[in-house]
Amino acid sequence: MANVTIPQLPVATTSVGTDLLPVEQSGVTKQMAKTVFLTDATLTTPILGTPQSGTLTNCTGLPVSTGISGFGTGVATFLGTPSSANLRAAVTDETGTGALVFATTPTLVTPVLGVATATSVATGPIFGTIQSLSGPGAVNITTLTTAFTSTGTGDALTLADGAQGQLKTIIYVAEAAGGDTGILTPSNLGSATTITFNAVGDSVTLQFAGTDWWVVGFRGAVVA
Repeated sequence: MANVTIPQLPVATTSVGTDLLPVEQSGVTKQMAKTVFLTDATLTTPILGTPQSGTLTNCTGLPVSTGISGFGTGVATFLGTPSSANLRAAVTDETGTGALVFATTPTLVTPVLGVATATSVATGPIFGTIQSLSGPGAVNITTLTTAFTSTGTGDALTLADGAQGQLKTIIYVAEAAGGDTGILTPSNLGSATTITFNAVGDSVTLQFAGTDWWVVGFRGAVVA
């Protein structure tokens, strides 16, 4: 192929294999093989458009937040900064708040566990909050224990129905004067009606089962 200047090229010029292409550089027309242009070429800030195909194995510098489409809300932020808060923002069916939890010895803050199953449960002492009740009134069903202080003779105490399996302990801890008493009348008490506390130190432990509170243990109190 003879040397020609660029303006002398035909409108459509193609090359295959080892064809030579004319190139004008600094006023001089040279011949170069096709592979010089297409093999290991370095392109500076090219506008590629939409390529038909390609392999990005060795590409670097692609920004996650702006360079990849199709992510759900918050996913790109999480990939850039993988924090617990960003993960929670990226998912749509989470429950609760706080830090991400893994299986081994997690620390949970006031969790609502629902109905749990396990092959074994290791426990230490069982602790519960205490209601302080002075004189007549309602023994609550929101604490494990009620500490009762009498203010007179026959202080009337009530107890509403609890939840299935719930435990409740009432302890007579103090009196205003000698001879004071307290009489507990639960809404439903199995096989009895009242529990009377006659002396400081009397106590009873109940458990709610079915539709009634049942006495599972007592000291000094009179169940009638």
